[in-house]
Amino acid sequence: MAQPVLAVSMNPLGLRDPKFDGPQGDAIPFFHEGRYHLFYLEAPAGKDDQPDRGRTPWRHIVSDNLIDWHDLGIALPLGEGDDPDVDGIWTGSIIAVDGVLHVFYTGGRRMASIPQTICHATSTDGVLFEKSPSNPIHFPHRMWFEQRDWRDPFVFWNGEHEQYWMLITARASEGPAGRRGVVALSTSDDLVSWATVREPFYAPGNTYSMECPEVFRLGDKWRLVFSRFTEYAATVYREAEDLAGPWRTPRQPALDGAHWYAAKSLEDVHGRRIAFGWVHDRRGFTEGGEWLWGGDMCLPREIFVGEDDRLCVRIPREIEGQLMSQRALLIRQASGDTTTEWEASVPGAFSIAEIEIGALQRSLTRLTVEADLQDLAGGVGLALYTNTRLTEGLLLFFDASTGVISLGGPTGGQEDDRLPVPFVTNQIKGRSSGKLRFDLYLRGNVLEIFVDRQVALTYRQYFDRPFTAKPYVEDGVVTFRAMLATRKS
Repeated sequence: MAQPVLAVSMNPLGLRDPKFDGPQGDAIPFFHEGRYHLFYLEAPAGKDDQPDRGRTPWRHIVSDNLIDWHDLGIALPLGEGDDPDVDGIWTGSIIAVDGVLHVFYTGGRRMASIPQTICHATSTDGVLFEKSPSNPIHFPHRMWFEQRDWRDPFVFWNGEHEQYWMLITARASEGPAGRRGVVALSTSDDLVSWATVREPFYAPGNTYSMECPEVFRLGDKWRLVFSRFTEYAATVYREAEDLAGPWRTPRQPALDGAHWYAAKSLEDVHGRRIAFGWVHDRRGFTEGGEWLWGGDMCLPREIFVGEDDRLCVRIPREIEGQLMSQRALLIRQASGDTTTEWEASVPGAFSIAEIEIGALQRSLTRLTVEADLQDLAGGVGLALYTNTRLTEGLLLFFDASTGVISLGGPTGGQEDDRLPVPFVTNQIKGRSSGKLRFDLYLRGNVLEIFVDRQVALTYRQYFDRPFTAKPYVEDGVVTFRAMLATRKS
């Protein structure tokens, strides 16, 4: 039996062994009777390319506390023969009605005339699921939608209309080819018969596809969350006063960058919105390799309403509570002196130091760097996994004027070299003074960065060198402090 994928306490690494455990993707989280259930797609180990990598059943793990995850095995296995799910059990959702758990999922059969259809399964104990003999239960309307994209059903009860609603990733049959992505809407009175509404639930006319949609109310608005693999790939959201729309784009629509993907969420007994997304593998497990579908689940995250009604993310208190062994770190200056508080005063210039971290354990670790900004005109950052010439590794940078946070590669130091496009970006309020906090959660080769405990940047690196972190300042006066937090032994 595979080890729990998110077991911070049971699995010392918290990541799978790719030699034996296949890549994970597309979470289907569900809170039921006081427990956190996480269903997710699990691809075969050792398969990089489609269609083999896409032959995913649903695996099921469960937790009482977001820390200890117990593997309940395969919940929905692949079909056989001419079954509509012979090539994949893809993303869906779960709803509980009168003691029965209803699963709606995407059945994949690549050679069929309609290769993606909506299928149904039920369970009374949450462990054993029975597929409906009527599968597939729902198809795209030929006059309104393309026939190849009909997936990721999200089912919920609409109390205002007293109907079950199903949101579906689809593509309109007309319009510019790269702008046909829509979220289709189907309705039902009994979870058995589904009728598609001609007008899509959301049709922005600006993207190829909107994957893994879900809708929930948080704060005083409805939030529509989906993932896109084109046009700045990310898990993003829209907001509306009413389910009927209009769905407007917020000022900061992304919950992370391109490598926290297909995130979906649940509401727990505390009223928290807890989300699960995954970070990609790279081909050959090497730096510079092609990014692949699937990888490892990231740490659970709480979605909450921050300043200006923005959706923000933070690590849940249960996981933070595991990191109680903390120590202040020394910072080595260019002169060779060390201090617990590095005061960098470089108006109009550049200065860099190094945090003395030492060897890290491969289980969950948090590096916290606090920056006290006194007079910052340029920006501050952290050079990670880098060399003395700053020509390798990663650069995390906060721009004081715009508030843009970027994570990217440094220049190579050649005459014709230019600063590369960042791998991941996000944004908070710009500032020249005040506090700024970076929290770096490290698990093996996965890096999850949170800034001011409200925005995140996720990345996976395969550098063949130890982790290092060097704080730096561009044109400003800043004081740095650093602290390392690990689990108590």
